[in-house]
Amino acid sequence: MLRRSFRHGLAAAIVIAASCNAPAFAATTFTVGANVSTIATIDISTNAFTFTSTDNTNAHLAANENVSIPAAGNITGSIRTTKANPGYINIVAPAGPLTGAASATIPVSALQITCAAGSGNSGLNAATSGLAIQAALVASSSTQCAKYNNAATGTSAQVGILLSMFLDDTAVIADTYSALSGFSVSASAT
Repeated sequence: MLRRSFRHGLAAAIVIAASCNAPAFAATTFTVGANVSTIATIDISTNAFTFTSTDNTNAHLAANENVSIPAAGNITGSIRTTKANPGYINIVAPAGPLTGAASATIPVSALQITCAAGSGNSGLNAATSGLAIQAALVASSSTQCAKYNNAATGTSAQVGILLSMFLDDTAVIADTYSALSGFSVSASAT
């Protein structure tokens, strides 16, 4: 009797096991894409440069503010470029000239810039190249201060540039020259 009920129980277990399906697994695929834009932001912490000249022999008279430029840079921001293109920081000059109280003038081309890498540069390919060294400004035009990504590998960088201004005062007439507005710093990334 025990043997008979075992057989019936075994048969019922086999029927139950056969009617149960194993778990089903399904799979589907998906894609991932990203649209990453170029970025160029810029800020300058020094909004005025002035010069105090007591001689006419110095072709590179430094602006009074040059000694107070912070180590990270007074030009800060961020640049993100494509793989194929660099980013630039430029100094844009107005037509000028600087005009004195007695009508003497200083042309914009007598002003020069020097751009050095500050400690604030960080990120992918953040090393600067093409730094301006006592480059004369051009009236109504821009002068390259620095360039990022010179090796066609793209840049995603935080910017820290030290901007110094100089005046070639060797031929400047003694006068008090009013501030000339219209200078700016520009950044571009493509």
